[in-house]
Amino acid sequence: MTREQLKERVRKLPMQPGVYMHKDKTGKVIYVGKAKLLKNRVSNYFQPPERLNAKTRQLVSHIDDFDIIVTDSEFEALVLENSMIKKYKPKYNILLKDDKGYPYVRLDTTLPYPDFKIVSKPAHDGARYFGPYMGRGAARRAIDTIGEALHLKSCARSFPRDIGKDRPCLNLHLGRCCAPCTGKVSPEEITR
Repeated sequence: MTREQLKERVRKLPMQPGVYMHKDKTGKVIYVGKAKLLKNRVSNYFQPPERLNAKTRQLVSHIDDFDIIVTDSEFEALVLENSMIKKYKPKYNILLKDDKGYPYVRLDTTLPYPDFKIVSKPAHDGARYFGPYMGRGAARRAIDTIGEALHLKSCARSFPRDIGKDRPCLNLHLGRCCAPCTGKVSPEEITR
């Protein structure tokens, strides 16, 4: 397909969230991306080459066609992009080719003192999972926000094993933690 034919197809794209797949001359998927607004995002690839960085210029030089899948939300696009990258393993997608994907927040409710962790994917282990998040930074911010709001521990201590082993950290004195390390907070109070 010529550049003009591709640009004409882009003009007809919907202003909706979704996933786009760039293909080379052989029809092989070489890049998968997600978009809040497909028309805006895909049109970025077909602007004058001097506006593109070297990596994007290289990708664009191999684009011969593209397909789109419209989704109902950005979240659906995120999940679909992840699965499409794993399926096609496109040459120009660096992230998500491995099995890590987008991170999840895991809440282990089987422990006496529930604990949050960032994990690569949900498992069937009795814990609760939240996500996926756009990255580990976003997952960490979610855990921090919940921890601050509920005065949960942010230290690496494991309870009940570490109760009374060390003095409470500064977060207790700042009113940011309920301090299960003191032994004055029961598991029942934490899970309420």
